[in-house]
Amino acid sequence: MNDNWIEIVETLQPYVKCNSKELKYQQEIENCLKFLGWRSSNKTMQSQLTLGFGAGNTLRPDIILYKNGVPVLPIEIKRPDNVCNDKQVGQLGNYMRQLKSNVGLYFGENIRFYYDNPDDLDNPVNVLTIDISKGDSNGDTFCEMLSYEKFNVNNLEEFCKEHYHQIMSRNNLHQRFSEYFAENNVTRNIISLIKEKFVKEGFDENILEDELNKFVCRIEWKRTSSMEKRIENTVINVPASENHETEFSLDGVKYWGIGRFVLAVVKQYVSEHPNITLEKLEEVFPSHLHSSGNMGVVRPIEFLNEHPKWKEDKRYFMEDNEKITLGDNTTIVVNRGWGNTGKSRPHFQRFLEYIRTLYTIYSR
Repeated sequence: MNDNWIEIVETLQPYVKCNSKELKYQQEIENCLKFLGWRSSNKTMQSQLTLGFGAGNTLRPDIILYKNGVPVLPIEIKRPDNVCNDKQVGQLGNYMRQLKSNVGLYFGENIRFYYDNPDDLDNPVNVLTIDISKGDSNGDTFCEMLSYEKFNVNNLEEFCKEHYHQIMSRNNLHQRFSEYFAENNVTRNIISLIKEKFVKEGFDENILEDELNKFVCRIEWKRTSSMEKRIENTVINVPASENHETEFSLDGVKYWGIGRFVLAVVKQYVSEHPNITLEKLEEVFPSHLHSSGNMGVVRPIEFLNEHPKWKEDKRYFMEDNEKITLGDNTTIVVNRGWGNTGKSRPHFQRFLEYIRTLYTIYSR
């Protein structure tokens, strides 16, 4: 384990645990960059530098690293409890493009390297996520790539570019899998493979077809943290013309109708953050995502005692297997009043647009 990484973690962890304010967090991040050889005294590290562009427009990256007087890496910093979203990534992308850098760095709830493909206008893609933990082996990579003495912008860009292409390749494969193994395709496709194999082995095709007609195939993907991290930047856009029968998925395999999809998203997020409190969960799923009064996205179950009519009308998912218990032992329920047509459409579209900043979303 790189000694500098250990020092960086020990420096930042107290500020992560107390959810330090952004300015103080930035000061400590600057101290960590000094461990790697970057200095404000020799202007290899500059903070809050205003960049002018266009007709009187300006940008102000939190930090810019310089090598030989040339800007080589813009850095965007958010508070430790931040949940990085598309708007923030777009902001980092603006810094990168203004500085003509294809690589950017983000500090917040974790550390991320972003790569901006110069051949498209999309937001930069997260190519490496590093937890602020001594146990994350990518911390060594972080220190090696950002050592001032050894720093080479071309090597860093090539490293990020290679990871970018791996992610795109994996995403394309994942999308192809989702199509091939979709519920309405999987049985036909798997049976076709089985039939081809056994025909080659000499079995009678008619007998095979008779037996294979008895088959029903199902494919279930085991979700992993690496899948969630690596494919989070690829999104299936949902056309405005889609109707209420459209189904949505987090993995391209299991699909839900609109209301149950919202429930599945909240359950997935809570499973990934088992210690989350109600207060923090409501920050992740703010009430304004659903504009109908104060119904919100999630509510403590006690909330329904104050609104018995909503309980009677089953406005929330209330079955035992639908209730969710948080890390602070609060039991919550999820709003089921979503729609993708008519007056209800803006509710779900607002939710969907936001959730696409957290997860890959598939539709059919």
